[in-house]
Amino acid sequence: MAEQNNAAENGKAAPGIQIVSQYIKDFSFENPNAPESLVSGWPQPETNVQISLRQQQLREDAYECTVNFRIEAKKKDDGKTCFIIDLAYGALAVLQNIPKDQHQPVMMVEVPKLLFPFAREIVASVTSKGGYPPLYLTPISFEAIYMSEMKRLQAEKEKQAATN
Repeated sequence: MAEQNNAAENGKAAPGIQIVSQYIKDFSFENPNAPESLVSGWPQPETNVQISLRQQQLREDAYECTVNFRIEAKKKDDGKTCFIIDLAYGALAVLQNIPKDQHQPVMMVEVPKLLFPFAREIVASVTSKGGYPPLYLTPISFEAIYMSEMKRLQAEKEKQAATN
């Protein structure tokens, strides 16, 4: 609160993120072994969750951010698939009074943090509607994902520079 008052006193507006819209961009739920997987007493499946982030600048201060989930649940003993979820959950975000050099970290860390609870609810709901107990995704460190991606890009640049 004090920061907002200080910003107002200095004639500067406080930095902010405005989520203009959020939406399911792409969605798929596959339940290939139903009803066998639901009635034959299959044990709790082993679940593999893959997450990727994508951001695209639409204008100077507006971006689309998409959090992509690929979730596969399989039986541990024979690898039979219980279900597969592909979800791309997106948002149109406007950044206000945020320095340009901070746009990428904000779009790859802060905006996904805002979207995650909604995507989590979609995953829980669809697994329940597919006949399974709801799958509640554990909280995700978008900071760690961002840092990992930055390290990967840096290593890629270094490798490319070494080959030139």
